[in-house]
Amino acid sequence: LTERQRELFLIIAENPGNTKTYYRKKFGYGSYYYLLNVLKEKGFVYFEKEYIEASAKELFRQFVKINEAYTQLKEKYQDFQKYLKRRPEIDAYMMEHLGQEILRSQFLQETRMSAATLAKMCRYDLCKIVTKKVERRIEFQDVEEPPIVQLTEEQTHAIQTITPFLERKEFNTFLIHGVTGSGKTQVYIEILKKILERGQTAIILIPEIALTPQTVRRFKKIVGDEIAVFHSKMSLGERLDYWHACYEGRIKCVVGPRSALFAPLKNLGLIVVDEEHEHTYKQTDLNPHYNARDVAIYWARMNKAVILLGSATPSLESYYNALKKKYTLIEMKKRIDDVQMPEVEIIDMRKAKKVGQGELRLFSELLINKINERLSKNEQVILLQNRRGFSAFEQCTECGYIPICPNCDISLTYHAHGEKLQCHLCGYTLPAYQFCPNCGGKQIVYKGTGTQRIEKALKEVIPNARILRMDRDTTRSKNAHQNILQAFANGEADILLGTQMIAKGLDFGNVTLVGVISADVGLSIPDFRAPERVFQLLTQVAGRAGRRQKVGEVMVQTYSYTHYAIQYARKHDFVGFFNEELKHRKNFNYPPFVRLIHILIFNKD
Repeated sequence: LTERQRELFLIIAENPGNTKTYYRKKFGYGSYYYLLNVLKEKGFVYFEKEYIEASAKELFRQFVKINEAYTQLKEKYQDFQKYLKRRPEIDAYMMEHLGQEILRSQFLQETRMSAATLAKMCRYDLCKIVTKKVERRIEFQDVEEPPIVQLTEEQTHAIQTITPFLERKEFNTFLIHGVTGSGKTQVYIEILKKILERGQTAIILIPEIALTPQTVRRFKKIVGDEIAVFHSKMSLGERLDYWHACYEGRIKCVVGPRSALFAPLKNLGLIVVDEEHEHTYKQTDLNPHYNARDVAIYWARMNKAVILLGSATPSLESYYNALKKKYTLIEMKKRIDDVQMPEVEIIDMRKAKKVGQGELRLFSELLINKINERLSKNEQVILLQNRRGFSAFEQCTECGYIPICPNCDISLTYHAHGEKLQCHLCGYTLPAYQFCPNCGGKQIVYKGTGTQRIEKALKEVIPNARILRMDRDTTRSKNAHQNILQAFANGEADILLGTQMIAKGLDFGNVTLVGVISADVGLSIPDFRAPERVFQLLTQVAGRAGRRQKVGEVMVQTYSYTHYAIQYARKHDFVGFFNEELKHRKNFNYPPFVRLIHILIFNKD
C-alpha cells in the first residue's frame, strides 16, 4: 500500500463498520473515493449495504394565542398594569395582535419579554400557549420573469393535438421535439391549466435539482400554494410533510427529479418529463435500478393520463418510437420571436494557439479573446466541462486519435496500474501506446480535467473575472444549487463554470457566450451512447446562449474536430445526427434494435 492508502486503511481499521461519509469526514475529500476503491480492489476492505429506518417525524411548535378579551382582562390585574406602564410597547403589541397566533419564539423575540412574564400572562388568561403541527415548506425566491407572450402557431398546434386526449381521459405518449427556446415550457403550462380545470393533478419531472427553483416559480403562478417539490437535498421532515399533503389531496402539482414520480397524488391526469433524453432519469447507484421516463409512461398508462416527453434532442429510442408511431410526435422548429439559434464555432485544438502555463494550457487564445470581449460589454459567460461518467483515456494531441475497441466501437479506458487500455464492455485489452498508431506522433496524453483545475487556469489568464463554480463539490449543501444560480442571475458573477448540470433548462438573458472546454471528454466515455450524449450536451448548452434579443455564440474546443456528433451539433441538425447514429447502432447491434441487460453479481470475497 502507498502511504495515503495505508493512512485511509488505518482510519477504517480503527473504526470499522461505518458509512462512507463518516470516513470521508475523517480522512478529507482529496482522492478519497479513488483510494477507497483501490483498497476494495486489493481486498483490504469490502462494502455492505444496510437499510436504516427513516427517523422523520411530524413537527410540532408552540404558539402564543392572544385573548380577544385582552382589553377587558388586563384591567383586573394591578401588577400587570404597573408592568405595562414600564413597557407600554407590550400593550401596543398585544392590542395589534388580538386573537392572533404567533410562534412562541417569535413572540418572545419581538416583545423582548421573559418566559416567566409570558407564563404569568397565561395564568391571567391574557393569552395561552397552543401546540400545533407545522408543515415544513421550501421557500423559493421570486425573480423577475419575462412578460407572457402570445402563443405561437406551433404552440397552439401542440395544445390542440393534446387536448382531445385530456377530454377523453385517454392515455397517450406525446414526444415534443422542440428546439431550445421554442416554448415547450409554455405548452406544459397551458396543458396544466386544462388539467387543473378538470380537477386533476400533475407531475412535472426535471433532470436536475438545479432546475427546481425556476421550474417551481413558473408553475406556481398557475397552481399557487398547492404545489410540492421532491428531491434528495430536502430534509426527511420536508419530504414527510409534502408526502402527507399529496396523500391528503392538498397538492395539485409536484415538481422534481425522478423521485417526484412516486408522490401519492390523487386523480393523476398529466405527467411531463422535461429533457426526456437525460441520463439522470436513470437510477443506477441505488436499488431499485429504473429509468424514471419509462416508469412514468407505465404509470401514466395505469392512470389513463397523458404523458408529455419534451426535448430539443430526444433520445434515439424515443425518436425511433415516435417515427414508428408508438408515440405521437409534435415538432416545434422555431424559437420564440424568431430569435436566431446561436452560432457554434468548433475550435480545432490540434492547431489552435493555446494560452496558460504548463499543464494549465487548457484554453485556446480564440476562446479567451471571446470571453474578454463579452465581459467588456458587461455580458455573462457559461463555461462547461463535461465530467459525467469520467474515465481516463489516451489521446494524441497531434492528430486527435483516441484508441477505440474494434468489437464495441467505444473508447478504451486507460489504466495506470499495468499501463494498459481496456474495453469495459467486452474486455479487449491493449498495452498503452507510447507512439500514436495513427500518425506516429509522440504527444500522447492521458486526459481528464476537473472544474477546480479549470477554475485555477481561468483565474491565471483572466484574473479580474468573477467566477462561480457549480459542480458536485460546490452543491453539497441543501440550498447550494439555488444560491449559486440566483447569484449568477443577479449579476454577482461574470462566468458560471460547471459540469453538465448547467447545460440544460437554465434561462439567463444576459448570457451571450457559452464555451465547452473539451468535447473529447464526453466522446471518450466507454459507452455506445457517448456520441449521442455529446451531441445532446452541445446542443443543450448552445441553447443557453442568446435567449433574448442578444445574439448568442458558442465555442467548442476539441481534438476530434471531424467527429460527426460535433459537426451535426454545430449545424443544430438533430435529424442528420439521428440518421447517422442509427446506422452505427444497427451495424453493432445496439438499441433501439435490441435490448441490453446489465447483470451485476456482488460478493464480499
